[in-house]
Amino acid sequence: MIEIIKNGIRFFVLLLLQIAIFNRIEISIFLSPMIIVMFIISLPFTTPKSIILISSFFLGLFVDIFMNTPGILSFTAVLIAYIRPFVLLTLEPREGYFIGSSPKVVDLGWNWFFQYSIILTIFFHFIYFVILGFGQDNFLIMIWKTIISSAFTLFFIFLYQLFVTKN
Repeated sequence: MIEIIKNGIRFFVLLLLQIAIFNRIEISIFLSPMIIVMFIISLPFTTPKSIILISSFFLGLFVDIFMNTPGILSFTAVLIAYIRPFVLLTLEPREGYFIGSSPKVVDLGWNWFFQYSIILTIFFHFIYFVILGFGQDNFLIMIWKTIISSAFTLFFIFLYQLFVTKN
């Protein structure tokens, strides 16, 4: 029950941060950090797939409403939530995931967390920019937007892991 409350709070805090702060960052045309991917990345391993997909859809939908990107973030968030189990299966340690563990540095180490978060964050940004710039931007610009925005987003994800998660 406590895990549900913590994830609900994380949902709303990340939604508010995305809408109030990260949507307003205008350093460059290449920088569009999407901190909402942290919610999908940080859900516990035991979370049912249907809950992950539904919560990802609503998270993306709420940000879509404020960014005026009809359905783009909803689709991208659901796609990331859908491929998450495949990434987890690919990166699963030999001994498997421990019962009660989450995709956190304290549970699985920095090396595993780097791989996991980098794969999902880069894929999230790439799909988002491909859909957003379809027919307008050339492929090289989409790649640069993906790299810069992913790096900025990953910086905040790693800061969160470093300072907020319990050691």
